[in-house]
Amino acid sequence: MRSTVTFPIVLRELTVLRVADVNAGTRRITVGGPQFGAFHRDGLDLPALRSEGFDDHVKLFFAAPGADRPVLPRQQVASLDWSVEARPIAKDYTPHRVTATEMDLDFVRHGSGPAATWAESARPGDPVWVAGPKMSLSHPAGADVVIAAGDETALPAIRRWLREMPAGTRAYVFIEISAEDRKQDLPTAADAEISWLISGRESLAEAVSTMPWPDGTVFVWVAGEAGAIKPLRRYLRVERGLPPEQMEITGYWKLTAPVAAADEDEDEAHERLHELTDLTPGLAIRAAVTLGLIELVNLGADTAELLARETDADLGTLRLLLGYLAGLDVLTVDADGRYGLGELGDELLEDADWYHLDGAEAALDLSLLGLVETVRRGRPAAGLRATFESDSGLGGAARATIEESAMWMVPTLIDRYDWSGVRAVAATGHGAGVTLNALAKAHPQIELSIAAAPSALGVLRDQILDAEVAERTELVPTSGAVPVRPGAVHLLVRALEWLTDEDAEHLLTEFAAGLPGGAEVVLVEECRSLDDTDPEEIEWDLKMRCAFGSGRRTEERVGALLAAAGLRVVDTVDIGWSHRLWRLARG
Repeated sequence: MRSTVTFPIVLRELTVLRVADVNAGTRRITVGGPQFGAFHRDGLDLPALRSEGFDDHVKLFFAAPGADRPVLPRQQVASLDWSVEARPIAKDYTPHRVTATEMDLDFVRHGSGPAATWAESARPGDPVWVAGPKMSLSHPAGADVVIAAGDETALPAIRRWLREMPAGTRAYVFIEISAEDRKQDLPTAADAEISWLISGRESLAEAVSTMPWPDGTVFVWVAGEAGAIKPLRRYLRVERGLPPEQMEITGYWKLTAPVAAADEDEDEAHERLHELTDLTPGLAIRAAVTLGLIELVNLGADTAELLARETDADLGTLRLLLGYLAGLDVLTVDADGRYGLGELGDELLEDADWYHLDGAEAALDLSLLGLVETVRRGRPAAGLRATFESDSGLGGAARATIEESAMWMVPTLIDRYDWSGVRAVAATGHGAGVTLNALAKAHPQIELSIAAAPSALGVLRDQILDAEVAERTELVPTSGAVPVRPGAVHLLVRALEWLTDEDAEHLLTEFAAGLPGGAEVVLVEECRSLDDTDPEEIEWDLKMRCAFGSGRRTEERVGALLAAAGLRVVDTVDIGWSHRLWRLARG
């Protein structure tokens, strides 16, 4: 129901313009300055700040006690490099009013800490460093009624949503505040019923679960303290039967208990080694997801006997698994042997597909079981390319995951190539779908086509392409070769990442041989640097090596493949998020 648009992440030095106290508990700080618009710094042309969603967030950076300025990440083309010596002190805030030149940020006045200290002392003219937003989500399309519920930390998002809601929108709004004097005026053109709740008298969960349920398609947005809003997830999923796309429940903050001091005699290196090498927790959690235990417990199946019947499992073995999961805080168990979801179990509800043993992510993870063979021989041990291409479910899920990761570099891709005179684009590759979504919005005059295996075309049509983009895009089935379309710019987005060097060179050579003279090609690939030390990036490369024999290639290696295939590099540019764009022509 909510469409997504992404932006380059830009670090900006802004200035405090105004400071005002809205009430006894809220301070409003307005920031702006030259870097609110487009600007140039450190050899980079950086775009103006964009914020199009009511619950967007920006990250503010604060100086440590006694320091003159905050520790800051380094600006890259479209993202930030956080590999600085000291850890930045940063906190996310939702701007509730954004114009072309300034934005308002509200701070709940409570206690100490770098953010609260800065808000209390901020004066007009003070500098402030801000990053983001990196993405915006739209107003929920197709909703007949919206329900918004949040505490004071969610009030900026609710305030902006009410201001920007289409006139006449039916809305029920619940806001929990600590005292009567924390109320604010909330201007709106919506047909909104706003209820203020005082903490300790009525909770958000109680208010939403006891309200008369409206007719029509309902979208529910909830934000606040994670534990307080937890009951609403089960209520909305189970009692009201809302599908995931019709609800967003976000813990903005969490009450935490004091952490006991660690045993001074504990061998930390030994414990860390054990944690890193123990396969049992991950496999147990994945088994629970695959068996459906997390969803069943959420739906109310709270005994081992009932869970065994529902999953057709051996009761004795299942009891062992349930006990282990309780020890991991995936489940809770009371004195009567009844199970509920623990903190990790709640998280699994949101991301269960990632951990399903029959899913694409698990297939990639399990490919590491062949790491020894891949290291020794330099060849893929798992051979997942054939599996993904023959299994539409696995291949489609893998494609969707890659498309989602590719969307972050798309704004810069659209910006760094001149599409104004392009008549048609013929796209292929695992990031082509999200690219066409953005291209269609920015340049509606372009004719679009996308080539993929027949099963992948179904995923593109049903899951990746926006509905209006799918209607105007020609879907071209292919068995692997890149089709040539006369008169079109050929756009290859991450088309090589499941291919060994040998197969990638063969694909490009066949493609180049069929190109007419003067045809232009845009190639986008995720690249790696030889000095990359980020463990997560290296982990991804190892998985790709084991699964496909590929992984992210260096810029030089991609260039060698292009030259061997008979493609000439016209120019190349970094488009951020480890991606690079090449403009190519037939050699």
